[in-house]
Amino acid sequence: MKEHYYVALDIGSSSVKVVVGEKFHNGVNVIGTGQTFTDGVSKGMINDFDQAKNAITDTIKKAKIASGVDIEEVFVKIPIADTHIHFTEDIIRFGGEATEITGEHIEELLENVRMNVPATQQEVVSVYPVSFIVDGLHEVNDPKEMIAEESLAVKAGVVSANRTLLVNIVKCVEAAGLTILDVYSDAVNYQHVLTDAEVELGAVVIDIGLDLTQFAYYERGSLKYANSIGLAGRDITLDLVDEFNTTYDEADQAKEQYGHAFFDLASDDEKMMLQQNDSREPAEVTSKDLADVIELVVEDAFMGVFEDLAANGVNNVQGGFVLTGGTANIRGVKELMQDLVAEKVRVHIPNQMGARKPEFTSAISVLSSGIMFDELLEYVTIDNYDDYPETYSHNTVNDEQEAQPANFFTGLFAKRKEENELQVNRDEDHDEVSYEDDYNYPDEDGGEESQAEDDAADEEYEDYTYDDADNRSERSDKEPKEQGDLGSKIKKVFKNLFE
Repeated sequence: MKEHYYVALDIGSSSVKVVVGEKFHNGVNVIGTGQTFTDGVSKGMINDFDQAKNAITDTIKKAKIASGVDIEEVFVKIPIADTHIHFTEDIIRFGGEATEITGEHIEELLENVRMNVPATQQEVVSVYPVSFIVDGLHEVNDPKEMIAEESLAVKAGVVSANRTLLVNIVKCVEAAGLTILDVYSDAVNYQHVLTDAEVELGAVVIDIGLDLTQFAYYERGSLKYANSIGLAGRDITLDLVDEFNTTYDEADQAKEQYGHAFFDLASDDEKMMLQQNDSREPAEVTSKDLADVIELVVEDAFMGVFEDLAANGVNNVQGGFVLTGGTANIRGVKELMQDLVAEKVRVHIPNQMGARKPEFTSAISVLSSGIMFDELLEYVTIDNYDDYPETYSHNTVNDEQEAQPANFFTGLFAKRKEENELQVNRDEDHDEVSYEDDYNYPDEDGGEESQAEDDAADEEYEDYTYDDADNRSERSDKEPKEQGDLGSKIKKVFKNLFE
């Protein structure tokens, strides 16, 4: 078995970033990173396919060298641009039979939610649980190992984004020779930069990037709202170009080295020379001169965030504001925000060695999301292999493609679970497994006892019923094994979609 590494791919407007990490206590241990600057992405969308693909390839190579890990599979983050969030419920019933809740029950609930979203131009990116209700009595965050006799229900949030954006990102990642294990929206990922108190009281994460300022509001432990505005770091540089009659590169360098976002704290003593577009003589500019321009753009971005939040009913942010992203590196950003709001403000900088920059926040948060869902669904490994039943030929998959659900990422849940089970079986056959302490694996005995337990689990699963009167999801008559085969076919549809 491969070591249990998680690899996050962040395709941003300024650069492509890759972070390789592993679960460490209650957080993430980063063991390698890579970063490549590119012009192939703008406002979260790929605008030059070849440039973006080459940047991904180069970044993967850098991360391989830094971490010593052979990277083939990645978790991909999706920006909040054109994101919609709605909340729904689903339920499975146990018909009065005492049942210990497992990750499979949770997975089934979340997949039912995903499957029941109508097909539109908005594609489901993330389905996340807000809370679970056991037998209509206990509302809990994680119901595993609890006993239910009647039902397990979930209150879930559904994050959807523009289908074209998603399809192009996935196509570009696969063209770079990578396999996508799962896709996570920044809207869900940002919760990992908040403390327990912040996410409970109500806090806003604001990620100021190059082309987009993304923000998400969390309250009572879960995501409530997310959006983005097209005003960010590039706008600062362009305004400096116009104001000081200089080149883009000169303005960008001045912003990063001498820029200040809060005019009152900027210094007249910090001076630099800026090359002029229409003169050979450079012009002298102070940090306070730069702040006069930078403060206006950053303040406009913050005001745009405030207006959008207020228009969508977010008027009380007791948990404060957390700033992150590449543009949060500019001095004075925190002080400017503090001058605008009464709540507490902090800048989030990852504390992992080798990634202590705000621009790595999103990628590291993807790793945290991967770990969170692996633990919730009891996945045992992120390894995926291409071993599928030979009876499913390429033509067979294509014949059934129209019968598959319209959601683009529907097969990812099933694919990961099935491949995890396949890998565990391989490890048991070879007796060469090194188990991780953080995960619960099947017994190594195999044989008739294991098969009997599986058969009993199959019979128990067949006893579940659903509440048709409440318009809940109807359970398929297929056995769990057949569902696993469906996951295989869906994966092949996914892989062949762009061939």
